[in-house]
Amino acid sequence: MTSIFSTYSTGENRVTASCLAVLRSLSIDRMERLVGALLEQSEFQLIRFENQPSKGAAGVPDAIIQSSLRLLIETKIQRNTVRRDQLVRHLKRLDEATESNLLLLVLTPDDVRPRALDSVEDDRVAWASFTMLDQAINELLEDPKEVVSEREAFLLRELQSMLEAEGLTASLNDTVIVAARNAWPEYEKLHAYVCQPNRSFQLVSRIGFYSKGVIYPLVPKVIASYDDVVMTKGSAETPLAELVNQLIEEGYRPEGERFKILLLSAPDSPDTLVLDNPIPNDKRSKSGKPTAFTMGQRYVSSEALRVAKSTSDLDDNE
Repeated sequence: MTSIFSTYSTGENRVTASCLAVLRSLSIDRMERLVGALLEQSEFQLIRFENQPSKGAAGVPDAIIQSSLRLLIETKIQRNTVRRDQLVRHLKRLDEATESNLLLLVLTPDDVRPRALDSVEDDRVAWASFTMLDQAINELLEDPKEVVSEREAFLLRELQSMLEAEGLTASLNDTVIVAARNAWPEYEKLHAYVCQPNRSFQLVSRIGFYSKGVIYPLVPKVIASYDDVVMTKGSAETPLAELVNQLIEEGYRPEGERFKILLLSAPDSPDTLVLDNPIPNDKRSKSGKPTAFTMGQRYVSSEALRVAKSTSDLDDNE
């Protein structure tokens, strides 16, 4: 399928222009959520709306719409190409700005934070990968509390397709961690993961479960994946058919509805990665508030899971 972004110029300009075109087409709330996810600022605001502001000056207007942000974006489409001298020039531009909130976002395909960013030692610099952007889009689209229009969803999926086609979301991370309040006990009983039909996942070999502030210590292997399964009872001639019967008979899922199903290795299978301990979540927002490791899905490497003492260790290996 031809991308709707194919008219843009090639290389970094094309990718940057495509990202901005989609962001510009979103509602303010959705735009703030995506940019905030990349900046790891859950309270991020592009524009502030306030009724009858009374502080800071004489007089009380009925309302104020205010923005005090300048956000520079540096995009790289090749790994390990962030340069310190370029970052310094961008930061000098911020030094000349008058806004009160000044940030530089570096967006790259790297799996880990480029070392050049640490060399500048400036709190105004933030980094995100295209994989993180892809994940943030998935979490937005799969959040039942978000009312995403068909047009917004189409543009976001098109952007994901373009990033994948450009090879920007390819990752060394082989494990997806899913929010698992119900999924964890279902895995223990059924040795499967069941979710909405056609849910998008990157190519992974394992799935992990996050709930109650920890990543659970069993990380099973994905044996098979079925995107759109109708809950219909029948003869149990295959593992999938046997599972569907069990889901219906034991009341896990209603008959006639559709789901995506991942068959997983059992807890006692040699294919299941067993961690030494559950991994506690110590993730915090920029303001220091506790925040979930994931509310949808997040990608990590199995090697990082083996040695992580807390979820902050996984951030270092993303």
